[in-house]
Amino acid sequence: MHILWACTAPHNNIWEHKVQKYKGVGGHLFAIAAELSVKMGFEGYLYGEAMDEEILQHYIREFGAERLPRVIHPYAMMIRGENTARIREVYSYDWSGETL
Repeated sequence: MHILWACTAPHNNIWEHKVQKYKGVGGHLFAIAAELSVKMGFEGYLYGEAMDEEILQHYIREFGAERLPRVIHPYAMMIRGENTARIREVYSYDWSGETL
């Protein structure tokens, strides 16, 4: 499943404001996307593009992301199903019941 756009609320953006009120927002967003990936038959696989090299390296360290070839995007990445399974275990969330 491709993550087209995922970001925290502007007032919770550590890169912009140097402080965060809520930690783990990105993990929760990845957990939701991974759950949808499983339900849609993609085995939890996610791919997308990080904002920059620093955030890509964060995703590699924290979520087991892998860099994809630069011909796609300079910060293209993929997170395999075994790593998204761990993300879904670590980051809990309440699903609102909205449908796609």
